[in-house]
Amino acid sequence: MVSLDKTCRTAPIAIYDSGVGGLSITKRLKELLPNESVHYIADTKYLPYGNKTTTELCGYVERVVQFCLDRAYKLLIIACNTATAATTPFLSSYLREASKNIYIINVIDPVVNYVKVKLYRRIALIGTKYTVASGIYEQQFQKTNTTLFSVAAPLLTPMVESLFCGKKVDKMVLKNYLAQLPFQDIDALVLGCTHYLFLEKEIKNILQVHYQKETEIIDVALLTVLAVKQFLTTNRLLNDMEQKGSDCFMATELTPSFRKASEQLFGEAALGIDLETYTKPISVWG
Repeated sequence: MVSLDKTCRTAPIAIYDSGVGGLSITKRLKELLPNESVHYIADTKYLPYGNKTTTELCGYVERVVQFCLDRAYKLLIIACNTATAATTPFLSSYLREASKNIYIINVIDPVVNYVKVKLYRRIALIGTKYTVASGIYEQQFQKTNTTLFSVAAPLLTPMVESLFCGKKVDKMVLKNYLAQLPFQDIDALVLGCTHYLFLEKEIKNILQVHYQKETEIIDVALLTVLAVKQFLTTNRLLNDMEQKGSDCFMATELTPSFRKASEQLFGEAALGIDLETYTKPISVWG
């Protein structure tokens, strides 16, 4: 995390994900911090991220970060486990070499910190192929002697995207992924992709029926927003204006799923943006 110059309390917060997943974080943020303005960036043109290479992911993230730097957001939330797993070292180097600064919060660190505080020793995780293969959670949990049981669930991201177009959850697919984890002997489950947060109800039902156990599903959205609130408070960046913040939802490809999700969840029409031809700043407050 690095400092941002010449910011102000009323500047928007940028939230970035590959698709609709990060809207789960956005929804909780608007509930707890209604005065904050959110500009959501969905890189739907390259969805899903989970099957991409590190080089490809670094390119996607670089474009988004440059866009955010030019628009002077007071904070960037990378609401994508895969992007965080692939680009954390790259981003630090990129910003340092470019002599550019922006505050960045991801969705992994708040979960890791929560597990440490709770002294959990056995954690289950479902995530994208890239996130699971990267070992990013194992690396963090090894520091606290926490054992991680992880399963890649690549079919869940497209499943969630389709939910907003009227499709139903394929419970058999979901059940098959969960069956690979030892729920009888774990402390909690991590949904290691923000898309999966939209499946929390179905996951809870499956665990109750098949394991007769109330398994804690770590609230990634809440933990992330609490980290955001703490950061904004500490740095005196909370928007203290009385009116609610105004929001904007942008996508690199206006998919039916993203259009409908932004309308259903926030009553806002999605806007298209081409990050590959974007060359100059656009007014944040226009």
